[in-house]
Amino acid sequence: MSRTSNHTYETVYVLKGGLSDSTSGAIHQKIDSVIAKFGGKLNLRDDWGVRDLAYAIRHEKAGRFFVIYFNGSSGVVEEIERHFKISEDVLRYLTVSVDSTYDYNKLKKQIHTAEEEVKKNRENRKKGI
Repeated sequence: MSRTSNHTYETVYVLKGGLSDSTSGAIHQKIDSVIAKFGGKLNLRDDWGVRDLAYAIRHEKAGRFFVIYFNGSSGVVEEIERHFKISEDVLRYLTVSVDSTYDYNKLKKQIHTAEEEVKKNRENRKKGI
């Protein structure tokens, strides 16, 4: 009896900064279809926006960052990354396996709160407080 188990993953990927919404949408649809093909579920896609890159990648100085959080059976990551490798519009990607209790939104809120605290402390130091 074959038993397939779903694992939970988070993938961050960077697309060329100047891509049209329709081109990036086609990439997202391909990822979504791969996840579905492997019996998975896309739990979240977050658009971090266009950001300057620390160094040029294939002559690109900016990239549009996305993160997806999804479940899927064995092989789903390899198939998604295969599509990333084929596409000239994908600059970089990284997938990590996360615990099934992982809560992206909770962590994002904690990071935002910490960033606000750092910003406040920096402003207070400038004022001499």
